[in-house]
Amino acid sequence: MKKILFFFLLIPLSVKFGFAQESPGGQPTAAPFLLIVPDARSGGMADIGVATSTDAYSQFFNPAKYTFMEGDMLLGLNYTPWLRNLTNDVFLGSFSFARRINERSTWGVGMRYFSYGSMELSDASGNITGNQNPYEVAIDGSYSLKLSENFSTAVTGRYVRSDYALGDEGSDMNTFVADVGAYYQSDLMKLGKNQGIWRAGLSLSNIGFNVELVEGAPKSQMPTNLKLGSGYELIMDPKNSIAANAEINSLLVKDSDFGSLVYALGAEYKYNNVFALRTGYFHEAESAGNRQYATVGGGVAFKSARLDLSYLFNTSEVASPLENTLRFSLSYAFGNNNSASQELPEEEIEVADNN
Repeated sequence: MKKILFFFLLIPLSVKFGFAQESPGGQPTAAPFLLIVPDARSGGMADIGVATSTDAYSQFFNPAKYTFMEGDMLLGLNYTPWLRNLTNDVFLGSFSFARRINERSTWGVGMRYFSYGSMELSDASGNITGNQNPYEVAIDGSYSLKLSENFSTAVTGRYVRSDYALGDEGSDMNTFVADVGAYYQSDLMKLGKNQGIWRAGLSLSNIGFNVELVEGAPKSQMPTNLKLGSGYELIMDPKNSIAANAEINSLLVKDSDFGSLVYALGAEYKYNNVFALRTGYFHEAESAGNRQYATVGGGVAFKSARLDLSYLFNTSEVASPLENTLRFSLSYAFGNNNSASQELPEEEIEVADNN
């Protein structure tokens, strides 16, 4: 009886509060927390990240970006409060780490932990039998390889566990999924009197078999998702740059409408790689969930460390679990590798501007 009650509790939460896109048939996916964007940098740009510049959080979007990182190692920590208008103990936490193997390849690891908070359990008569802490977790590893000076690919393997903490067998799910990704980053290009970098990316994530969330329940699909993105970063002078990015994605599940693409637009201004301002807009068709919101964010660097924040403004009638909530991310870069950098030294930019 407890299993049935929890199963019917989980489905409305997933659909109502946007853990995942719901297909027209009304069937939510398994492990919908895998679709939540964990970091504040992407959160400030309407949750885009498949084709933006490399950062510590690329593990969760497109690890192929890691081959273009400017250091030897990247570390990222993220905290996202969830449903703060209703509760104070539901959250998503994540960790990511990337290490350069050589100039052409990198490896990365990541973990996402989604806590449902404390829940009271009761028997068929309504008597409280105790408290449990349901959670879901994903642990993954990636390998990325440069196939040319401007193009790279990546593969990711991921272990996913959903533990509903019901105190008996059949209340958890364990499975494996895979991602593939590709990324292109141009050399510095001349655009009028300025220079810039063009980027493009593709990611197909959470490829796996259907799973049984609770023993005896119908099987659910994993949230296989296709993302395509592109962007251009305009380098106005050695200290100022602004990037504009666009991204589309579609949830590839049975009975979903492939034509109902989700799109997002984002922009980022950086000063001297120390200070950043961001904004974006996210739009989803009504048939796919009707999420629509604007975002703002910023970041500041302290030597090799960086702190990012983001905030969401809901613009649709569908409630967002991130309304009135700040997202936090902290990252750290280790080492230095100039061969991986796509930026010219200050004097080279000045010479280019004078030509």
